[in-house]
Amino acid sequence: MSNAIITTKNTPKSRTGRRFVAAVAAAGLLVASCSSDDAAIDEPTTTVAADEAMEDGEAMGDMLGAFGPACDAVPADGEGSFAGMADDTAATAASNNPLLSTLVTAVVEADLVDTLNSDGPFTIFAPTNDAFAAIPEDILAAVLADKDLLTSVLTYHVVGGDNNAAALAGNSFATVEGGEVALGADGTTVNGANVICSDVPVANGTVHIVDAVLLPQVALDAIAALTGDDAMEDESAMEEGAMEEGVLMPTGAACSAVPTEGEGSFAGMADDTAATAASNNPLLSTLVTAVDAAGLVDTLNSDGPFTIFAPVNDAFAALPEDQLAAVLADTDLLTSVLTLHVIGGESLSSADLIAAGSAVTVNGEELVFTADGDALSVNGAASTLCMDVPTANATVHIIDAVLLPSS
Repeated sequence: MSNAIITTKNTPKSRTGRRFVAAVAAAGLLVASCSSDDAAIDEPTTTVAADEAMEDGEAMGDMLGAFGPACDAVPADGEGSFAGMADDTAATAASNNPLLSTLVTAVVEADLVDTLNSDGPFTIFAPTNDAFAAIPEDILAAVLADKDLLTSVLTYHVVGGDNNAAALAGNSFATVEGGEVALGADGTTVNGANVICSDVPVANGTVHIVDAVLLPQVALDAIAALTGDDAMEDESAMEEGAMEEGVLMPTGAACSAVPTEGEGSFAGMADDTAATAASNNPLLSTLVTAVDAAGLVDTLNSDGPFTIFAPVNDAFAALPEDQLAAVLADTDLLTSVLTLHVIGGESLSSADLIAAGSAVTVNGEELVFTADGDALSVNGAASTLCMDVPTANATVHIIDAVLLPSS
């Protein structure tokens, strides 16, 4: 994948990435404090109490199609409301939204106001103030000295065309910066960041407010060069490979429990075949024991490719003890259960599974797939906790329940 994210909640964070985003935020704040009265966009000074705006703001957002947990923080009336922003082009609309004041100062610094106010149309992923401010600022000087780098980061948040969440869902798009961003199965995540207010209309496109700053490959390379962080370079290489294969960056509530380094990390698992990768992941130790008991290690370490639904330890622990003991004692039954979790011959991402709707497993039975918020539902019995995890011969989707064959 040619990109990475620094999230402000529910997503693993890279220490050097956090420093970079803070620098961008601080750059914006410094520009705001030093800018002249002739700035193309005046930074808004009004604040909104969510309690006052919630009911009217939600109603207007619903009417115009906007949705998401942060939509209730948008002003209920005035230029910064949904109705007000719908009348303005993107940069002007953002300047009137109190959630986006840091983004606005960065856009001014990069001289992108006229671009974002042009005809477009554009699809814009707009990080909130919190997304910028979450990170300590220790490479501020480098960002201030490199306008091109700041421009690359900002244009990585812009896609040509007017795309709502439904059109974005499960797809990858080239950005104005030149890299690609990948959307989750229901369009409410981008590169793993959460879209916290989707489908905000502006006069020249659609804005999706996000809780993280997205980083293109050029920014990752710059961070690695400035900090000497070889770990980030390795992570970037893994992500780039995943994007080339059409696999989304791992997303989901349990992704944060995956080790950040070593063989059990995302980068480590990407180098290993499925059974070996699972053996290095502390979430999957019970599954590994079952795979070994069924004699399936060599099968899952073969060329594949496979799509694997991997139940976490808690999923096995939720089964009645006598039922689990009976399955583990019967190799044929255990094999039937485990192979129900494997699709052979294809390495399918969550988006692929949503598009297909169903697929036949190695067991011979069919699984049905539907979007479940930001997760993927499997047979209506399990949901993904961390999906689109790449291994050397498979795409793994970590799930919260054990799937049981009809027999």
